[in-house]
Amino acid sequence: MRVLFRRAETWTDITRCKRLVAEVYNREYGVFFSEEAYDLTAKIEPWPHRFLMALHGRDLLGTIGLYERNTYVERFGAVTDEDFASLLEDAGCRDRHPSMHKRETTKLSIAHAARGHGLATALLGAAHARAFYADAGMEPPVMVSCGRLSIYQRVYGRAGVATRTVRPFPFYKVHEHYRSDADPMESRLTIPELDVPPAWHELEPPVELDVKREGA
Repeated sequence: MRVLFRRAETWTDITRCKRLVAEVYNREYGVFFSEEAYDLTAKIEPWPHRFLMALHGRDLLGTIGLYERNTYVERFGAVTDEDFASLLEDAGCRDRHPSMHKRETTKLSIAHAARGHGLATALLGAAHARAFYADAGMEPPVMVSCGRLSIYQRVYGRAGVATRTVRPFPFYKVHEHYRSDADPMESRLTIPELDVPPAWHELEPPVELDVKREGA
């Protein structure tokens, strides 16, 4: 299947992405979203700051969000800059990220009718394109994420995007239908120049890609 990946630029694009995210997260996890407030006990989360779209013709098949600041990992994951600095030191690239700007992938959402086609893997990979997550002229950011171990094993693994465990993610009521003792959540770090395959990192949306059904 030929799919167009591009950033949501217009109000209409962004609204479509938000609607899909809200449908998926409300139906499956009972989560709601807000522009100004959040309360993880009441299951209210902050909206992402930007979105990447997966389109087939006019149909929105999936989307993934990005936090540009105040990342979920930092606000709710009990992760500090010292934690990130230690992993960057271990990787030998602390000097490449002196300010440790962070961008966080979040709210990967696939329309129900489009599941099983490999879109989650493709969206996750494309969200690690420098042209999507970074801004011109800025110091290269690092990528952070929080998710279940199964997501890291399956989606990140299939995309070839490596992650470095920072620490377990604390329990919040908002995740009661998402995580389990058998499938806990972690905060992780991705150093793009080391951990993201060049095919994804050098991708320049808008771009059309052939997406293969999972297992094909």
